[in-house]
Amino acid sequence: MKWIIISCILCVFGCFKEFRPSESFVTDYLTGPWKNFTDVQVNQKIFPVSTYSYFATLIIVFLITDFVRYKPIIILCGLSGTITFLLIILGQDVLTMQVLEFFYGLFLSTEVAYYTYIYAKVDRKHYQEVTSHTKAAALVGRCMAGIIAQLTVSFDILNYHQLNYLTIGAVTFATIWTFFIPSVGQSIYFHRKNKNNFLTHNGTTVLQQNDINQVLHGSEQSECSFSNISLIHKVKEAYVLLWKDFLQAYLNSHVVKWSIWWSFSTCGYLQVISYIQLLWQTAVVPGDKIYNGAVDALYTIIGTITVFCIGKIPFNWSLIGDIVVSSMSLVEGILLVVSSYSCSIWLLYAMYIVFGIIYHTMVTVASFEVAKCISEDSYGLIFGINTFFALLLQSVLTAIVVNGNLKLNLRSQYFVYGGYFIAISILYMIIGILNIIRHCKEGAGFKIWVQNTVIENMK
Repeated sequence: MKWIIISCILCVFGCFKEFRPSESFVTDYLTGPWKNFTDVQVNQKIFPVSTYSYFATLIIVFLITDFVRYKPIIILCGLSGTITFLLIILGQDVLTMQVLEFFYGLFLSTEVAYYTYIYAKVDRKHYQEVTSHTKAAALVGRCMAGIIAQLTVSFDILNYHQLNYLTIGAVTFATIWTFFIPSVGQSIYFHRKNKNNFLTHNGTTVLQQNDINQVLHGSEQSECSFSNISLIHKVKEAYVLLWKDFLQAYLNSHVVKWSIWWSFSTCGYLQVISYIQLLWQTAVVPGDKIYNGAVDALYTIIGTITVFCIGKIPFNWSLIGDIVVSSMSLVEGILLVVSSYSCSIWLLYAMYIVFGIIYHTMVTVASFEVAKCISEDSYGLIFGINTFFALLLQSVLTAIVVNGNLKLNLRSQYFVYGGYFIAISILYMIIGILNIIRHCKEGAGFKIWVQNTVIENMK
């Protein structure tokens, strides 16, 4: 039952980490009387910093998380979140907001330790259960944050500034809680458990110690135990296993196909949600109440239900997955194009909810399609690489559309994002048609083979 205790401890952190009610109204807070920034400053000078920071820090965090055994990075996640929301309360100038956005990007990138910690701490047979627990805890935190934010603002209990105190209180508690998370004695790549002088990986013995020594040092035989080998040796061993898992995954065309869609779609999704509140502002009549918190809560609840249900539907994703992905990407693209023209806040809210639900549903399909073709130990590695490429694409898109020579206005940006998803749709429609043709040819070939076999037997 030890794994249940670990799961509960981790879920408490995840729930409070995601309880950030001030985020539902952060744009209105920054452009309101508390900070008085302009829409252009928020759009072009403040928000883009977190995109670049998320990408840059993820590279470092991703490389050292396994090496430092997860817990220090989880603590760093809590600390960076606390600094972020402390600065948003105290800061009054653009530079401070940019520093804040850097720490927010760090906060997002260090979440990788939270989601991969379980693979090093919990036995393999409990991976699926604990993964669902941690994701559910995060969703509960987000949902409660949206509900409380909307209720307190709608009934004039708290204003946008005061919501930050709820957020910093929750994130500070989450940070303190991280010190109670059990330390990891071993990790997946750098600190592997060694028994009887063999190295286990993916549930089987893949490399004996002498084999690794031969790979790394030719014919040199190492007599030292795994626990006493040098740091350089340990890094090289980890590299061997990392490279093995990387090749095993990305030499599989099914993994590559779903990973490409995953990265491209996640890039677009992150870009859309980063600036959506600015778009909503353009459609709100001054003086009217806004319902960003209610939208976040509703979107989280419906998204959770659809994500749960999609795993129960017995589709042949290998055959129809490309067509479904193409259709959903087309819908997302149309929603964003319409959003770029719409001035109805209720229509914008509705389209955002549908867009988010489609993304989370399809990215769930992508994750379990990828997971079916890779080893359990490499989940964190492959999912992290896909996220890395998504952030690389997002940084490029931000540099071109938001900060580059184009510097498009907000509605033009969303028109571009819509075209981006339509382009993804066209690409996967072509892939889907070719895939169906290939399946039909294979089926026809199999049918001819069966007929010939029957004729031969009759002779």
